[in-house]
Amino acid sequence: MARILILVYRFLIGVLMWPAGLALFRHPNFRGTILSRLGLILPPVSKGRPVIWIHAASMGEVKAVSGLIKALKKIYPDRAVFLSSMTAIGRQMASSIPELDHIFPLPFDSAWVMGRYFRKLSPSALLIVETELWPNMILSAHKHGVPVVVVNARMTERSFRRYSLVRGVARKILGNVSVLAMAEKDSGRFARLGVGNVKTLGNLKLDSIQEVDLGRRSEMRDRYGIQKRPVFIAGSIREGEEPFVMEAVRHAAAEIPSLMSILVPRHPDQVGLLSELAKQSGLVCCLKSRFEYGTDVIIVDTMGELFNLYGASDVAFVGGSLVNLGGQNILEPIAWGIPTLHGPHMDNFIWALEIVEGFTIQVRGPGELGDAIVDIAVQPEKYYDLAQEARYLLEKRRGITGRYVDALDGYLR
Repeated sequence: MARILILVYRFLIGVLMWPAGLALFRHPNFRGTILSRLGLILPPVSKGRPVIWIHAASMGEVKAVSGLIKALKKIYPDRAVFLSSMTAIGRQMASSIPELDHIFPLPFDSAWVMGRYFRKLSPSALLIVETELWPNMILSAHKHGVPVVVVNARMTERSFRRYSLVRGVARKILGNVSVLAMAEKDSGRFARLGVGNVKTLGNLKLDSIQEVDLGRRSEMRDRYGIQKRPVFIAGSIREGEEPFVMEAVRHAAAEIPSLMSILVPRHPDQVGLLSELAKQSGLVCCLKSRFEYGTDVIIVDTMGELFNLYGASDVAFVGGSLVNLGGQNILEPIAWGIPTLHGPHMDNFIWALEIVEGFTIQVRGPGELGDAIVDIAVQPEKYYDLAQEARYLLEKRRGITGRYVDALDGYLR
């Protein structure tokens, strides 16, 4: 039965990828990439130079694996490290990693297309980040004798239930895959799906968090004329959270007129809505790209600055958590020792909450969020020890990358 289902999948993908290419031609993630995704344009390869192929779905996965890429390149300088990503933002993030030799869009998961890629790249290993499990990619790797390792592997309960519906197919695809998981519960779920070689090494995202430079904090505060103003930042605001965050900001600003708020949406297309809500609130607002001194609300419409902006703040909220979207990474503001707020929906980041052992503050709606902003801004000394303890617990858990490098040595050497 599993074999029949795989054949049906292969047939459908092989047929549908051509009209899909036309339909997605103008989509932001696919614009300018269709010929590569169809396997009609292949990445350039230097003859005689072994390739490590890393696949990371989007920005979060690229950030998670960035430290591992740097470590692998240092140990294997003769290898070319290629990275594929599904999304434009993932490829943009990857372009900031100088150790990468080539970045390309994820090919359509057709057996024919994947076969062309494996024949051209002839990688020494395929490293898949987290849970981006494409059947034909994995089966083509097996066919060409390429070991497949899922690094920083995670398997949510929802994903496990979905894969369990086709357990026979999952076992056939994943049976020869090696899994290096971020937590024991992830290891257990992969093992129950038929993966034989599973190890728990920890979460690479702990090491992907940048080192704190207090000079950058001063620089950011000087750049925006913050001086002694209290600063609230809402990072990675997700769709549906915009009105909640703005209501909290409006409430806090009424209590603290000197408050500056920095709002960082997860996706650029949220900027317009946040700008409109800020104008309706009566607060002085500007885009970061057009910064004006004396503003009350800065809406960030640029990329790659969230970590430093967290450092410039006095209280941080991490989005994706007031609505049921699984949360975002709370560890970036914690690395700066900033009191950190989040909503109740943190399913995808339970591992992060476990690391800091409750030294964050949960809020359940805009009212609680606004009250917490005010309390922390007015009484920072009350929250100092909480923030520093969370930071200490994070720093104590770093060093995961070395474990992954050691575990991968047998596949790469």
